[in-house]
Amino acid sequence: MSSVIAVANIAGGTFKSTTAHSLAVASVEYGKKVLLIDLDPRAELTFNLGYEKTRQTIVEILQGLSLSQSNDITTPERFDFIGADSRLALFNDVNSLSTFLNTLLTQYDLVIIDTPAQIDSRLAMALLAADAMVIPTSASIHSIRGALSTLKIDSKAKKFLLALDGFAADQVKLFDNVIVLDTHIPLTSGIDAATSQKRSVLSVDKSSDFAEAYREAAYSLLEHLNHF
Repeated sequence: MSSVIAVANIAGGTFKSTTAHSLAVASVEYGKKVLLIDLDPRAELTFNLGYEKTRQTIVEILQGLSLSQSNDITTPERFDFIGADSRLALFNDVNSLSTFLNTLLTQYDLVIIDTPAQIDSRLAMALLAADAMVIPTSASIHSIRGALSTLKIDSKAKKFLLALDGFAADQVKLFDNVIVLDTHIPLTSGIDAATSQKRSVLSVDKSSDFAEAYREAAYSLLEHLNHF
């Protein structure tokens, strides 16, 4: 069984890319075969992972290049990765990602998608393809407003809230029909240090509270999606 997970919050600065990367690493640690896709034209995740200059990106894939023909990358952290570039901003076929992912149903346990922080065609194609939506949300009004707005977008995906940095129990009451993942992510200065090494904090500082919290988040998510 394969599950497609979109990491989404239309508010910027909510650690979507960090969350997508961390969930990929944690899921691999649990023995899952994972494909991580950057679907943001700003391609920050692609840059952070050190793959900005690859010759094929998700653009070529969405135009019909098969994964076996592309230079999809198995990273040192053992998940496969398809990067993005700025050309993606002009790609508007919202069905193209679902069409591509339908060819991968037996190849991966999880496909994790990093989405843009805005309502556009790229977000629409991710939510159309997704079985689950993970919404990282901190205690800030900006983040909560973005999360609530994201939840208003029509999608069949099961909704999960990932609490970050001070998100309080009473703020959960703002969210209906959302599963709150069984963890709380503390922010850490180690994110920048790990990014400078093109790796996740889960690889660079394995025993940190940050790393353990993302492992708990991944376990909770995998359990909800019946991958255990």
